[in-house]
Amino acid sequence: MLKRKHHESEELELTTLLNILVVLVSFLLLSAAFSKITIQELNMPAQASGPAEAAQSAAPVVIEVMLRKDGLEIGNGKDVTDRLPKVGDRYDTAALSQKLKLLKDQNPGKRDAILLVEPDIGYAAMIGVMDALKFVEVKGPHENSQHMRITLFPNVTVGDAP
Repeated sequence: MLKRKHHESEELELTTLLNILVVLVSFLLLSAAFSKITIQELNMPAQASGPAEAAQSAAPVVIEVMLRKDGLEIGNGKDVTDRLPKVGDRYDTAALSQKLKLLKDQNPGKRDAILLVEPDIGYAAMIGVMDALKFVEVKGPHENSQHMRITLFPNVTVGDAP
């Protein structure tokens, strides 16, 4: 007679695989918690299409902020209307935001502004001025109220300063 062979069931050893998965998952969770991606949207100036475009609309309001080595200048496209010198070695972005808030109050529908940057200006300074162009922090109406963030000019076009 034929004897039946009894096969012992072999169990899979999953301990090593589970250890690797625990380490991998914890690593991915930790690295995801410390990484932060920030995106700045930029609008490049469009090329002029000619005299037909100029006749199409009346003179639009232009708001230009020029980032210079010695300070900030606010202009209307033709003339410089205001100058803000540096405070120490930093640009006065708080005063810039307040001046831009006044311009926003005069032109509530305006959503775009132009930032003109001189060569050799640091990236951090440019981003700080862009943030001042986009938002302003104002104190709430009540004594204990929190600061409110008001959107000024979210569409920022960047170019070279003259």
